[in-house]
Amino acid sequence: MNRKTARLAGLFFLLMVVFGLFSEIFFRQKLFVEGDAAQTAENILSNELLFRVGIVSDLLMALCYLITALLLYKLFSSVNKQTAAVMVVFAAVGSVILTANVLNEFAPLVILDGNGPLATLGSDQLNALTQFFYQLYQHGYMIGQIFFALWVLPLGLLILESKQFPKILGIFFIVETCFGLLSVVIHFLIPNGTLESIVMVPMMVAEFSFMFYLLIRGCKK
Repeated sequence: MNRKTARLAGLFFLLMVVFGLFSEIFFRQKLFVEGDAAQTAENILSNELLFRVGIVSDLLMALCYLITALLLYKLFSSVNKQTAAVMVVFAAVGSVILTANVLNEFAPLVILDGNGPLATLGSDQLNALTQFFYQLYQHGYMIGQIFFALWVLPLGLLILESKQFPKILGIFFIVETCFGLLSVVIHFLIPNGTLESIVMVPMMVAEFSFMFYLLIRGCKK
């Protein structure tokens, strides 16, 4: 049963990654152009279906995030129930923030519709509002990143305490917590996109290592 639960957690972890990557690569990077509000607006209006699919993908990512945490709670509650509960709380808060923040991401489509109270605004103003809400979304995502970094700290501690997984995976997650929180500090204190990307590399190593271990090995009996 533990091995089945581990692999199911790995599957939802994979789905979380797939939905997240789809939204980033095929949705945001394709439609949103940094510093060019007019081009962004044109991209959104000419690719409305892709925009809506990207929004749904982000919502599914947040849902898979929470389901993964719940499955890992089932897997690790026998190791330390309190630590496992803290993990789920952090993941739940992060999932709620990410889901609520999708409103900022969806706002450009509502704005560019130009109806209701926005009907009196010109195209330049609507385009500027579109870019503004996308920037809000980016900042909101980094706020959610706080809890995405924190939820893997108890997970790392649980792995270290458990005999079912290699301890190196637990160390990876503890390192991820440090770098994840550092990326938030960089974003708000000394904004630098390149530095943020570099800092996130150890996070990707930790997550992909654990995900593939769950999918391939499950856990030790």
